[in-house]
Amino acid sequence: MKAILLGSIGTIADTSHMQLDAFNQAFRMHDLSWAWSPEEYSKMLKVSGGATRIQQYANSLGENVNAAQIHLTKTEIFQSTLSSEGVSLRQGISAILDYALNNSIMLGFVTTTTRGNVTEILKATNVDSKIFNVITTGDVVEKPKPDPDAYNTALKKLGLLPDQAIAVEDNLDGYYAAIKATLECVAFPGSMQHEEAFAKITQVSSNVAQSVIDAVESRIAA
Repeated sequence: MKAILLGSIGTIADTSHMQLDAFNQAFRMHDLSWAWSPEEYSKMLKVSGGATRIQQYANSLGENVNAAQIHLTKTEIFQSTLSSEGVSLRQGISAILDYALNNSIMLGFVTTTTRGNVTEILKATNVDSKIFNVITTGDVVEKPKPDPDAYNTALKKLGLLPDQAIAVEDNLDGYYAAIKATLECVAFPGSMQHEEAFAKITQVSSNVAQSVIDAVESRIAA
């Protein structure tokens, strides 16, 4: 095993509540009467992409909105909050990063979010971007997850085959993107990820560091 690939920013830090608040602030700024509840947002997280969620919600109400512009406002609010308030690494992620660095295992941050979001989440969690051998963002990946494009791009840049890496994902689209890239993937759902969505997935972990380290060492031993 030569690489550990961390998926969306939610794999590194649980920002769902912060993002929900940013969405609702953006709605008010665009004179919309929408106010998503935590329960609604939890179900929406089955679909990746904030602009997609906004558009789908507008369609369900029969309303015509500029989803891209609303999402841009949301992103600006989210990044500002991250910068001012910071956020902690999710439990086990620091141990994974340390393990990789101490054992000469490459690291990837395989996202399809904006470069700005990646920059802000790493700054907020005090993680040096230089520890990653590859970082993908929406500006270098043509198709969003669950398409495997992000993982295929990362593997190509690392010069690795799928059986030489393991992925960690916090959401279903990310998980399926990794599986479509024929990677082994540990599901590490965030606090607002709907539990039912992961009911049929066997490799769901509450101790992500142990799950990933065990998988890496068993592959090395083989």
